Amino acid sequence: MPILQSELLRSFTQEIFEVCGAPAEEAAIVANHLIDSNLMGVDSHGVIRIAQYVDDVRAKAIIPGSPVVSTHETPTTAIVDGGWNFGLVVAWRAMEIGMAKAREYHTACVVTRRCGHAGRLGAYTQLAAQNGFVALAVCNSPRHGHFVLPWGGREGRLATNPISYGVPTAPGNPLVSDFSTAAAPEGKIRLCRDEGRPTPEGWIVDAVGNPTTNPADFYGPPMGAILPFGRESGYRGYALSLLVELLGSTLAGQDITVDRPGNDLALIVIDVAAFLTPKTFYGLVDRVNQYMKSSPPAEGFEEVMLPGEPEFRMAEKRRRQGIPVDDGIWNRILAYADSLGVKWPAPAGRPARS
Repeated sequence: MPILQSELLRSFTQEIFEVCGAPAEEAAIVANHLIDSNLMGVDSHGVIRIAQYVDDVRAKAIIPGSPVVSTHETPTTAIVDGGWNFGLVVAWRAMEIGMAKAREYHTACVVTRRCGHAGRLGAYTQLAAQNGFVALAVCNSPRHGHFVLPWGGREGRLATNPISYGVPTAPGNPLVSDFSTAAAPEGKIRLCRDEGRPTPEGWIVDAVGNPTTNPADFYGPPMGAILPFGRESGYRGYALSLLVELLGSTLAGQDITVDRPGNDLALIVIDVAAFLTPKTFYGLVDRVNQYMKSSPPAEGFEEVMLPGEPEFRMAEKRRRQGIPVDDGIWNRILAYADSLGVKWPAPAGRPARS
């Protein structure tokens, strides 16, 4: 398995998307998102997506450089039309618009239309939290992404529909939580398939509803389904997933029963200063954090960790040691890069420098 130095991988990825037609600034947004996802250990939303995005560009499902414009604005709300640009670019711009509005009017809600695959949802709440805002984000997919069973159903009617929040702290990394309302995001099932591993029990069922750990049973044909999270309490994951559909899609005037590309997002941004001084807020957040971590660890745990803490620790480790990429995934990336005339600047497997 190659171990790749993150900054070489970042520049390599940016070059791929510049060759695909993205302006340098937007290619950098895409590259940063993918490499930062790998750094944080969220490999399902990292460079594994390069081939997918190149295919989408070739199929004109993604239009690099398409204008991202804010429409239907009020002082605290906006609908952002992404023009089928990279979803990573559309979501980033939408959060920038939300932060600008919250900075002036203390709260904001922004929803998107014509947005490509938005990637790791926590990247956007993390951006807001690092700029001093509390943020909540949801992301749905239209009908073609409805892999997830509604509670009590046998056919998928929902996407994996993540919810994320970010809360600023001072000093240190923000609190960032990002989780699917399904038992697992599709990207993690894809990663299991591409790496030749079974999925954990309780994630997927085959086409007739039998539990399975074989990713091929999910992808079919015929296609299986993903369970809502919660196992015997899966009605809770189902209810949260439905909320994501209503906020992320219905609120923007989108029909979830129509098959179309991309993702729909809703981003809510809150200015802490509207309620109390940032200094007071950060002090209270620190008390909450320390209170959580003061709980004696249960058997099998070394410590209580805060949302986002495992990912930030992984990022520190991978910056030093490099990013591992499965051989099959890496060879596919190199083949796509070669087809675009982009060459990897270092031999695969070269040790990363600390």
